[in-house]
Amino acid sequence: MPGRPSSPCCLLSGSAWLAGADPTYPGDTAYGAPIGTGLFIVIAWLAVFLVQLVTAPPRLYARLDAELLALTRRLFAPSMRSIAALPVIALPGPGSTPVPLLPVDPQPDLQSEPDPVVPPLTPAAARTVLPPIDVRLHDQVHETTPVDTTGDRLPASRTYTARITNRSAKTVRRCQLFFCYPVHIKVVSGPFDLVPGEHRDLPALRVVDEADDPYALLYFLDAETWRVAAGQAAWLPEPGRFKVKVLSANAPAAALDVKLLRSAGTPLAWTLVEATEPDKAPKAGRKPLTWAASDVVAEPTTGN
Repeated sequence: MPGRPSSPCCLLSGSAWLAGADPTYPGDTAYGAPIGTGLFIVIAWLAVFLVQLVTAPPRLYARLDAELLALTRRLFAPSMRSIAALPVIALPGPGSTPVPLLPVDPQPDLQSEPDPVVPPLTPAAARTVLPPIDVRLHDQVHETTPVDTTGDRLPASRTYTARITNRSAKTVRRCQLFFCYPVHIKVVSGPFDLVPGEHRDLPALRVVDEADDPYALLYFLDAETWRVAAGQAAWLPEPGRFKVKVLSANAPAAALDVKLLRSAGTPLAWTLVEATEPDKAPKAGRKPLTWAASDVVAEPTTGN
C-alpha cells in the first residue's frame, strides 16, 4: 500500500481492524486504505455532530438559567432571604435548572406618629334660603292720563309699583297681590302665573297730589288688561304700617312690610316706603297698635 497514513487514520484503521471491519475500500481500487479511513472519519464526525446537536439545547437552557439567577441575585441581593428556603420554579425546556422565586420586599415598619392636633372648625353659618316668591317696592311712576278698562279717565297720580319675582325653578300658579291693613285685607290684582325667573310690576298704591286734599287710594286691577277695573270702588288707606303680600296656589306667601306716611304740613304729602325697622315703643298710657285684634279678619291662604 503506497503512502503512509497519518496517525489518526492509522488509529481509526486499527480500531476498525480490531473490531473485525476491513478498512480497505472494496474492489480493486488504488489507495483503498486511505479512502476507507476517510469514510470512517466522516462517519465518526457525523456521529459527534449528532451528539452535540442533541445535547446543545439542555446546555443552552442551563447557561441561560445560570445567567438569570446571577442577574436576580445582583438586583435583589439586599432584600433576598436564603435561596435554599425559597420555593423554586422550573423554566420550560429540557434539562432546565429550577430558579427560586423571589419574595416581595417587606414594607418597612414605620413608627406610628401622633396625630396632629387640629383646632375645632367653626361651623359655617347657615345659608339663608330665599323664598320662591320675592316682592319689593320697585319704582314710583307719574301717571298723567290713566284710564280704566272702559277708557274712562282717572285722576293723575303717583303710582308706587311692586315687583313680584319668581325665584324658584317651577312655575308659580295664580299669584295675587294684596294690600293688608291690620284688620282688613284688600285685593289689588287678579290672578297671574310666573315662570321661573319671570317678574311682574304691578301698581300697589296710588297717591293723588293734584287735589285740594291729597289722598292715597287703592284700585283693583283687571287680570286681562292690567288696567283699573271699571266699576270697582277705590280704597282710601290711612297713614300707618301695612303689608304688601303675594299669595299663590303652589308657593308660600311672600310679604313686604311698608309704611304709609303723611306729612303734617300743608300741602299734604303722601309717601310709601319699606318698613325696615320695628315700630317705636309706645309711650306710657297709650294703647300700642298691633297687628292682632279681636276683630281681625283672617288673611287669605292658597285655598281661598
